[in-house]
Amino acid sequence: MAKKELKSELFFRLYNAAQQRTYAYLLMMVHNHTDAEDLLQETASILWERFDEYDRSKSFAAWAVGIARNKALDFLKTKRTSRAFFEDEFYEDISRIAELESENAEQRLKALRGCIKKMPPPHQKLIHLRFEKGVTVKKISHMSEYSVDAIYKRLSRIYSALRQCIHRTLTQRGIL
Repeated sequence: MAKKELKSELFFRLYNAAQQRTYAYLLMMVHNHTDAEDLLQETASILWERFDEYDRSKSFAAWAVGIARNKALDFLKTKRTSRAFFEDEFYEDISRIAELESENAEQRLKALRGCIKKMPPPHQKLIHLRFEKGVTVKKISHMSEYSVDAIYKRLSRIYSALRQCIHRTLTQRGIL
């Protein structure tokens, strides 16, 4: 029984460390949060079922993304209508790009958080309202003295500043 508990503790420690990267990969593949979350749950189930097959000398995150890749490609194939939009090679290429990008997802997220902290409080509040609380631009406009167009322009400037800050941060850390 103790061995099984140790196995589950190891699995959950490794899975928790790889979860963000796996989710980022799936989201890049399917472009839908609900579908990505469903696929993440399916991936987690497969990872647990096959945990005894995991080679501990290799990266768990890479193994998890490999399982997620198969789930995502199967999902994309089943979501096609009777007429295929793209050849299988296209989905394979997208998968390779998403896998590479997911490797840096955690570093990008840390950079984003750091860059948001550096922003003036009004910009932080706007980001918080729009993306953490999910408040619409129209509602933000009603809550403030700014028009909808002005809110969109402010958000655009904030995005640009965040993009530049993230790029600068990742370049300084040698990630880009």
